[in-house]
Amino acid sequence: MGSNRVCIDIGGTKMLFALLDSGQNILKWRDLNTPKTAAAFRSAVKESVKEFVGSSDTVNVAIPGRTDASGKVLFSPNTPLEGLNIKNEMGKWFKHVNVDNDANCFAVYEICRGPLKKAKAGLVLVWGTGVGGSIVINHRIYRGAGLASEIGHIRLFDRNEGYLESLVGGNAIIDKYRISGLDLHNLALKGDKKARRIFETIGRTFGRYVSSLVYVLDPEIIIIGGSFTKSWKFMARYVREEIAKSTIRKGVALKIVTDKFYVIKGCYFLDDYEKIYNKL
Repeated sequence: MGSNRVCIDIGGTKMLFALLDSGQNILKWRDLNTPKTAAAFRSAVKESVKEFVGSSDTVNVAIPGRTDASGKVLFSPNTPLEGLNIKNEMGKWFKHVNVDNDANCFAVYEICRGPLKKAKAGLVLVWGTGVGGSIVINHRIYRGAGLASEIGHIRLFDRNEGYLESLVGGNAIIDKYRISGLDLHNLALKGDKKARRIFETIGRTFGRYVSSLVYVLDPEIIIIGGSFTKSWKFMARYVREEIAKSTIRKGVALKIVTDKFYVIKGCYFLDDYEKIYNKL
């Protein structure tokens, strides 16, 4: 089994299972739709994990939410995971189980292999079904008292807009515009003016919220992953314009990651993160 690790990325829409080697090469993988109930989730995991059992004694899991120290999911609004103990579930098949928030896993990869290895401060965002975030300061993920960086749930009360995820997350797009993000993307590709105007609205809203975080965190770089990055070209100008309004730091670097396995690759380093951090 060596240094191979099984990594699982549980998203609001899709779940991705993969076996990675020490070079973060994907040796095998499979994906499936995220189940809507806890019972269906358990069944799907049991079926999907079969082909990975025996490949490694370690599994690292990313979830779109937060767990306590025992592995119990405390918060995961876009999945049926709340109340489940992920470590107990995965412990049925693996000796070592590590669990963290998906944006934190993404951040770990950028700390180990990306620009956050050198940056003093950075902001990492996962923009898909919901909006997740991770704050990195001096190569360390900032956790507050344990549950920090739920960026998708910040609000602008004076504008009465609701929270970020309820405005630009994948589910929000369906609720507000009666169209999926993928279908909206395909219309924009064809030059549909209404679709492109919607993307402008989405981009400006996203950029306005992120610019507020720039004021607070002063990041050198903002790294964005998730399904919405596929439509980045329709929103890039508007996001950048809103972020540019920040007077704290001009020209904040933006890195857009479109790799399907961006969270999975970060998962690989979860159990080594502390050792890697102490070497930086």
